[in-house]
Amino acid sequence: MGGSLLAALSLLVVLVATIAFGLVLVIRSTVRKSAWGINANPVNCPRCNRLMPTVRKPRSISQAMWGGWTCEHCGCVMDKWGRETDRS
Repeated sequence: MGGSLLAALSLLVVLVATIAFGLVLVIRSTVRKSAWGINANPVNCPRCNRLMPTVRKPRSISQAMWGGWTCEHCGCVMDKWGRETDRS
């Protein structure tokens, strides 16, 4: 009985540590405005200053995975933070 309790506690510690690490990574990336971060703010096109839609239609795998838009008006490709990128 003691061995199974120790195994369950060990699993719980590993699980909590993994979740904590992921949470720290997301918070740090949000503050630094990098790929793993979350942007809940509206984004304007850096070229023509038009507001991007809240619901995205990704035009590339990169946009689908990491967020970002392609402006319908000027064709500018930007990341989820509204910074122009050369990725399509």
